Amino acid sequence: MAAPKPLRDTGIVITRPVHQGEALKARLETKGASVLHFPTIEILPATRSAELDNCFQHLERYHYAIFISPNAVDYAADFVDFTALPPKLKLAAIGPGTARALTAHGRKPDMLPRDGASSEALLKLKALNAVAKKRVLIVRGQGGRELLAETLEERGADVDYAEVYRRAVPRISHAELGSWFRQGRVDVVVVTSREALLNLDRMLSPALTPYLRAAQLLVSSARVIKLAGALGVRRRPVVAADAGDRALVHALVNWWTRQGREQRKHRREHERSA
Repeated sequence: MAAPKPLRDTGIVITRPVHQGEALKARLETKGASVLHFPTIEILPATRSAELDNCFQHLERYHYAIFISPNAVDYAADFVDFTALPPKLKLAAIGPGTARALTAHGRKPDMLPRDGASSEALLKLKALNAVAKKRVLIVRGQGGRELLAETLEERGADVDYAEVYRRAVPRISHAELGSWFRQGRVDVVVVTSREALLNLDRMLSPALTPYLRAAQLLVSSARVIKLAGALGVRRRPVVAADAGDRALVHALVNWWTRQGREQRKHRREHERSA
């Protein structure tokens, strides 16, 4: 019996970083979708420095190491052997994808939020509410939100950053994306971070910007919804439970099942007016 294709006829644009959209693209295509990967973030290693090396050479100083993304784990592996960490060091993962990355490198996380994949969810963990006089290392990319560090410091922790990667705007042609937009093939655009959406807006030519304003977005946080509104996106985004591939696919299937007929109607109207 053939596998069900609940996303048949759906056109989906994903904005995952370069080299990190393949798994999501494959999942969506298995469900019957046509998928265009248009990466709006490129992940690059951070410049090596004495300060960064020092963090990983003296991990015995820390009680907790918090990993903010799978990239944080993968790029930290250039500095440290995860199978030979100090016994007292407890690892926290921001979400399931980060937990899987840690496990793949030989060390399961000691802490993982159950109700989301965000700084807010991490801060609800019991252990991170009792950090007075504890030393915490936050492993992340350059820049990013300060909420986690600021809150932990308010709770009495001594917090350091190990910024192991950096983000850049990819230099790629938007000709294929423009073709998809003009042909009415884009049913939904998947953006799971504020930076991904900001970069998408910056990367589009003025002729393509109106298509983004009219697009249906799939997001994974209220922060991205707010930014979408500020950028002039008119349709209320669909919201996934988190930024993991499984949650994104689940949200897309539910949305398309409920609203696919209406979406096809809009597409037919676009094609007739083209």
